[in-house]
Amino acid sequence: MIRGILFDKDGTLVDFFSLWLKAALEVTPAFLRENNLDDNAQMTDYVLRAMGVEDGKVDPKGALAYKSYQEIAEDICRALEEKGIVLDTSRVQEQLERLFNGSVTSGDISYRELTDIGQVMRDLKGKGICVGLATADTLYSAESCLKKLGTYQEFDYVGADDGIRKPKPEADMFLEFQNKFHLKPEEIAVVGDTYNDVVFAKNNGGIAIGVLSGVSSEEDFRGDADYILNSIQELPQLLERME
Repeated sequence: MIRGILFDKDGTLVDFFSLWLKAALEVTPAFLRENNLDDNAQMTDYVLRAMGVEDGKVDPKGALAYKSYQEIAEDICRALEEKGIVLDTSRVQEQLERLFNGSVTSGDISYRELTDIGQVMRDLKGKGICVGLATADTLYSAESCLKKLGTYQEFDYVGADDGIRKPKPEADMFLEFQNKFHLKPEEIAVVGDTYNDVVFAKNNGGIAIGVLSGVSSEEDFRGDADYILNSIQELPQLLERME
């Protein structure tokens, strides 16, 4: 029986593409300029490919889809080294965090909910289920998103990149959630739109629920996820079947 659910944020609760793809296209030229590198189309496309973005499409197993800023910085630095360009990874991480946070938390940003998040969380809690967030996003950006949507208070737990927690699929956020509410691993479901969310669930003894509302297709989940849904709108029916 499921007693706790950890939700990914982007691609699961809010639209990934209108937020992060747009941000990546804005941030990359600015990042290149900050490092005194050419921000021409060729170099911009090269760095975007290092992030897992090509021809306006996001690789579901690429960095932008699920990795932390530290991991994205490492990927970009490795790619630039192949061109003979050496940058400090810590500085690149700081730049990416600042530039992306500025893009996705700006005053005019509009987050598009994939469903009525607040209602879903209230319905789940009405069934005695603890609800939490587990995202690769920074804590500041994640909380800013939830507060702007008016849903922050609906979450019993918010797990994000605070510079201390290890990112998914490491156990940190799963264990925090598990211990806070005295749950068994098998009582926790992880709902997310990437294979990384599935690994996060499976590595920690939880139930993996993949959703097709973000960057992944059914093929990306098949054989690994315990359940595959079109979106979290189908979650209530799934929980009823599982009971």
